[in-house]
Amino acid sequence: MKKNLLTLVIATVLITNISYLKAQQDPYVTHYMFNRSMYNPAAVGAGGKFCLSALSHYQYTGFEDRTIEFFPSDPSIPSSKPGTATKSVGPKTKMFAFSAPLNFGTDAGGNIRNLGGLGIAFMDDKLGYENSTHIKIQGAGRLPFNDGGALAVGFEYNILQKGVNGKMLKPLAQGDPRIPTSTVTENHPNYAVGLYYNNPMTNSASIKDVWGGFSVSQLKYQQYYFGGPATPYAFSDTRKHYYVMGGFTMQDFLGKPDLELLPSVMIKQNTVVQFELSALARYQKKLWGGINYRSMVDAFSIMLGYQISNDKSKLNGLRIGYSYDLTLSKILSVSSGSHEIQLNYCFSISIPKPPIKRILNPRHLDRDPNLD
Repeated sequence: MKKNLLTLVIATVLITNISYLKAQQDPYVTHYMFNRSMYNPAAVGAGGKFCLSALSHYQYTGFEDRTIEFFPSDPSIPSSKPGTATKSVGPKTKMFAFSAPLNFGTDAGGNIRNLGGLGIAFMDDKLGYENSTHIKIQGAGRLPFNDGGALAVGFEYNILQKGVNGKMLKPLAQGDPRIPTSTVTENHPNYAVGLYYNNPMTNSASIKDVWGGFSVSQLKYQQYYFGGPATPYAFSDTRKHYYVMGGFTMQDFLGKPDLELLPSVMIKQNTVVQFELSALARYQKKLWGGINYRSMVDAFSIMLGYQISNDKSKLNGLRIGYSYDLTLSKILSVSSGSHEIQLNYCFSISIPKPPIKRILNPRHLDRDPNLD
């Protein structure tokens, strides 16, 4: 516990004495392979279906803010009662997204031609005293190839709002004008671009649904300030984030026709380079489970899920998943791990052709007598 208190004191000193902090700003999720457009705008509409996605990530559950132990009699420290700690101050991420394909006409084989997609997403990320809210508008254009694959180019416009909860900060000097006493927010626009390739059908008999992409977010450098006009103070800035991710589906895994392997990888770089390796096994395209490893001695995850694969069901394409992240660092001593639950639902909308109507005109004497 003393280490946590020392960390809190050091963080407070840094906030008071440096002009900005640099850190990983985009939140990460364990189910990245099912939420690709969250990191790459070129992935919207890639499956040719309308998709809804929702996700909640609770990191380091049980982590407590024990500032009250330093200032047990200070009424400005939020707590349920004197002498207690603020519970569950670990990072929390919530996300909701909707994407639609841009389908026009059919190709030579009679398949619907998917030329891109449009998407909108909302994401809220709470990290200690700082809160980040993203409202994203995404678009992608796709260039189809003769082998069934396609390369997409995507763009994202992101309204990014950052805020600081001043009630969670404890200034070293009372009345410090640089430390707010209430919640302050500021928003600025930002942008992301990406390339994405996918091919549902390949020349291999066992390898299907190959996908991969490269993207860059937070393209525009922005600074966020709190304090009055006379004493502006930058509490955060944005830095470019780079992502490379990909995966595929291996059929007849271990010689079992009902079993598939879905390996994937994501490499991300901001101030440091970090990668994730995942391996999921899916049975009869319904039940799936697997593991995920996040580098830098971060976490080892167990993943479980179920999806509906029945063309006759109205809920065909519904997928729900859960993951438990076992923290591999010393944070495990003060946390019970991380939990994540996600929901995806992809569906098709087809416009029925209007029925052919025949109108008989009795004025035509040469009408077919069989129609009488």
